[in-house]
Parts: sequence; C-alpha cells; structure tokens
Amino acid sequence: MRMKIIISKHARSRMITYNFTEDLIKNAVLEPDEVVNGYGGTLIAQKLLNGYLLRVVYRKQKDEIKIITVYPAKKARYWREK
Repeated sequence: MRMKIIISKHARSRMITYNFTEDLIKNAVLEPDEVVNGYGGTLIAQKLLNGYLLRVVYRKQKDEIKIITVYPAKKARYWREK
C-alpha cells in the first residue's frame, strides 16, 4: 500500500523559497539517507544534496505522511558520518 503524502501550506511556501520540487521532497521522505527524531513526535528525513543537507520534517499517521516543513541545512550541523 502506498502512503498518501500531504504537504502543508507552510512546507509549500518553503519549497517555493528554496526552489525545491514536490518530487524532490517526496523522494527525500520515501528514500531518505537518514531519518532522525524531531520534537513532539515528528520525524526528520535527511537527504544529502550537492554539498548541503535537505531536511524534511513530517508526521507519520496510519496510511499518510504530513510534511510540516522543509529546509536546506549545512551538512556539518546535522550529519553524522557513519
């Protein structure tokens, strides 16, 4: 069963600000390089892209994923080399 992905208005606004496509954001959530715990039960999908880290904050409920916000970050701040 495929998860339904809902993108909040805030996340869409950030996507426009940073020129992120919907496909890029969905790919980051469905095929992340890493997932870490966020605040209040959120999850953060992280994807390495061209020298920076794409972070997608979301909640997972039953059969849907609600994307709360997206932003680029410095790799050194959040990424832990394995």
